Amino acid sequence: MIKAVFKYLPILILSSVIFSSCAKETVYKRTDAAMGTIWDIEIVSTDRKNADKASDEVFDEVKRLDRMLSLHNKESELSALNAKAGTGPVKVSADIINVLKVAVKASELTKGGFDVSIGPVVKLWGFAGGAEHIPSDAEIKAAHELVGYKMISFDESRSEVMLAKKGMVLDFGGIGKGYAVDRAASILKKYGIKNVMFSAGGQIYITGHNPKGNNWKVGIRHPRGEGLLTSLEDTDRCIATSGDYEHYFVRKNKLYHHIFNPQNSKPASDAVTCTVLLKTNTFDMPNTWADALSKIGFVMHPGEAVAVINGIKGAECVIVSDSPEGLKTVVSDNLKGKLKFNE
Repeated sequence: MIKAVFKYLPILILSSVIFSSCAKETVYKRTDAAMGTIWDIEIVSTDRKNADKASDEVFDEVKRLDRMLSLHNKESELSALNAKAGTGPVKVSADIINVLKVAVKASELTKGGFDVSIGPVVKLWGFAGGAEHIPSDAEIKAAHELVGYKMISFDESRSEVMLAKKGMVLDFGGIGKGYAVDRAASILKKYGIKNVMFSAGGQIYITGHNPKGNNWKVGIRHPRGEGLLTSLEDTDRCIATSGDYEHYFVRKNKLYHHIFNPQNSKPASDAVTCTVLLKTNTFDMPNTWADALSKIGFVMHPGEAVAVINGIKGAECVIVSDSPEGLKTVVSDNLKGKLKFNE
């Protein structure tokens, strides 16, 4: 089951429709599907032809990366790399290297909480195109032995990656959309587009102003109810949300979701949703980082996760977890007192 993230904008959204604003700018919107979710782009500009060209190139790039980074596609470059695990260095594209550079740094920052080598576990539980099921302890242990970001090595100068053990599987599901949004952002900048909202499932990139000349308004979906948990107005921001309601199955009234704890290879249990917000100048690839870090609330205690985010200049987070009294929400220092939450 796939449920795309929530965007809450102060205008009516109609696919492929042009609106006129009082500032004589136009609003151009396009929607497409890739990477298992819906992608929306909304450009505020005075040049429709330029916006059309930029949107075309953006979606061409997103679909190219979908074909390259997919764990589900046996013909993808990622699948080819995984098939050669344990055989020595493998030549890869610059895109694979770029994703791994952030992935490994994110793993170090989160003390292994985020780990793209979780692929054997994702496949075992049936979240990579197989039958969803609860594996035995022995199966989990066997898959767990193939997980560990320290068994990944790469040489950027030679464009080579080596996976130390046969059977290792890299899964970019927790970081690939963020990288695609970063690539999209670079294309939009190339075309001189300064006012845009771009969303892909749990990823949102906003810069410049909305059609009314104000900051963009975005919302965080309520993880257990209808509507929004909270919303904010902002710009020049990368926002990534991960939730246990995105991909899951239920057995005997218990929910099993797709975000795994690399420490035990079981669905992570410290949060039900985690949103990370980064200023666009926080990292070289801020959307990629936001995507990876949005798993932090699931694999670390909320207090520890908030401490990590507090240590990153330009970073903020909202983490919601279950408690005996109901949902509990914690936020990073820079957001305290700034958001109103719906129960």
